[in-house]
Amino acid sequence: MNNYENLINTVLDNRYKITGIKGIGGMAVVYEAEDLVARRKVAIKMLKDDAKEDAEAVRRFMNESKAVAMLSHPNIVHIFDVSVKENGKSQYIAMELIDGITLKEYIVKKGRLSWKAAISYAGKILNALNQAHSRGIIHRDVKPQNAMLLKNGNLKLIDFGITKMQNSEPLTMTDKAIGTVHYISPEQASGAENITNISDIYSVGVLLYEMTTGELPFVGNTAIQVAMMQINDAPKDPRFINPEIPKGLAQIILKAMQKDPSDRYQSAAEMMKELKIVYTNPAAVFQSENKKKGSNLPVAVVAGGPQRNAKSLETFGGKKNSAIEISAAAGDKTDEEKVRQRGRSSQKNPVKRRNSKSMLPLILGAALAFFIVLLWSTIQLVGGYLDLVEEDDQDEKTIVIDDYVKRIFGDELKAEMAALRLSVGQVTYVANDKFEKGEIIAHKPTAKERKKYANDKATIPIDFTVSTGKDTYLVEDLTIMECRNAGIYLETTKKLTVKIEYEPHDMVANGYIIYTEPGFGSLMEAGDTIILHASSGMPVKKTKMPDLVGKSESDARTILQREEIQIDKVVSEYSDDYRQGIIINQSIMSSREVPRKSTKVILTVSLGPRYPAQPKQPEKSEEPE
Repeated sequence: MNNYENLINTVLDNRYKITGIKGIGGMAVVYEAEDLVARRKVAIKMLKDDAKEDAEAVRRFMNESKAVAMLSHPNIVHIFDVSVKENGKSQYIAMELIDGITLKEYIVKKGRLSWKAAISYAGKILNALNQAHSRGIIHRDVKPQNAMLLKNGNLKLIDFGITKMQNSEPLTMTDKAIGTVHYISPEQASGAENITNISDIYSVGVLLYEMTTGELPFVGNTAIQVAMMQINDAPKDPRFINPEIPKGLAQIILKAMQKDPSDRYQSAAEMMKELKIVYTNPAAVFQSENKKKGSNLPVAVVAGGPQRNAKSLETFGGKKNSAIEISAAAGDKTDEEKVRQRGRSSQKNPVKRRNSKSMLPLILGAALAFFIVLLWSTIQLVGGYLDLVEEDDQDEKTIVIDDYVKRIFGDELKAEMAALRLSVGQVTYVANDKFEKGEIIAHKPTAKERKKYANDKATIPIDFTVSTGKDTYLVEDLTIMECRNAGIYLETTKKLTVKIEYEPHDMVANGYIIYTEPGFGSLMEAGDTIILHASSGMPVKKTKMPDLVGKSESDARTILQREEIQIDKVVSEYSDDYRQGIIINQSIMSSREVPRKSTKVILTVSLGPRYPAQPKQPEKSEEPE
């Protein structure tokens, strides 16, 4: 049995009975325990023996744990109690016991996650960080080992053990806890003092990289080697490892992992916003930082750049001309066939020659007819040539738009359009039950409409309306909303069925949402049911009404104060059974369960007997006669 197991069956502060070891980390040990007062299972986190000897580590651990205890969020582990007594066994954190696996274990099991699942989990982590950062709390150790996946699909961020409060004293590389080297930011790796919330953004970028590729961006033989790579090396584009990652998501990952904190997202909310854009529209890409410093706003999707268009034209070049040549050849063949048929016809019906004594009239007539036919043919030939030239010139400068409705909007269609000098204009995505996801609902210019090119190199843009399939909704962070307003919003605008369930909560205000099922980042369809778990306020604590009859008024007041029961009023009555000042009756019978603080009881106090007993007169003795 090791030192940590010695605490099993120990009761801390007459409340937490330790029943087993949940896990052992670098700085702390987590025990499974039973809360004897609240009658629930909890996790108890205590510093390891070597860390307890470091007074500075103990001070920071307890101070920051108090700060985290102020947080109440569905994606952050809930802390019930913090003990800061000097006795080593009494320095601990009591928190909710989570039944699940770490995100790291899940990644190892799956190899890599789908990009949609990765965005969903990252969204939950960013949601938690957004709450912590708003309170001035920096996690500093965001990694998949510190994200727990629950059986209901929710995710909770844990282990704020090396948390730093903004504007507090700096933590350096000499501290025992600096975060896991594979996920820390360059400024953490270099031991900089100006660690801000943006360092957590870098760690989320690394986490997204690992979830979508199955690989860490930087791997070395030693921790120092990895730390130097975090400081100096640029990560490989994740799409080189997994081409299925949307380009917009790769842009988000690489921006979050910029070496300079000012080049990253400046808040968790900003990064969450762009992740949501890619989640709902995988084709979305973001403006280059070189074009507009500090901006990463989504722009309309276009069919490749100049390089891609050139390649597409080379690949598909000549298709239109080839089609014209085939059509012309087919026409010539048809005309030749007609001539041959006429020739065979004339051979079957030969005209009998008439005898003539003189051939001169016939020769003159034939010559005249020949010249007339020749003149007519010349006129027709020249006119036809001019019409053909005009028609060819018209074909080169105009195009008849094809019908793209019901076609899949993708790379194949864009390449086909590029070969015809057509480009993608504005793309609008809308939900539509009659069209599958990705199918084109409408386009402008419309089918069979003739459009003219502006010049020899110009393209004609086409605007598309593309279906996203059935109406969907990406669950937002609703924890800051009042449940009735949120319900109206979800029912009227998102077409969801809303169910509200109330439960007591000691941190969330009455009527406000604690968490939702399904949680933030989940994709729902119109008609689905979402459950809003709302706070009904502080949990009602109850006690049993004590038996006060026969006790003095002062003793009764002391007992009621201890049980948090109020005295409504005190009345007095005469009593032959109880002396003055003794409780003879109470408005609520004893042993009845009543709520603390709100219960009021009426006490009846004895005034003593109404008619005090008259002292007996001594009997008079008879005098002798």
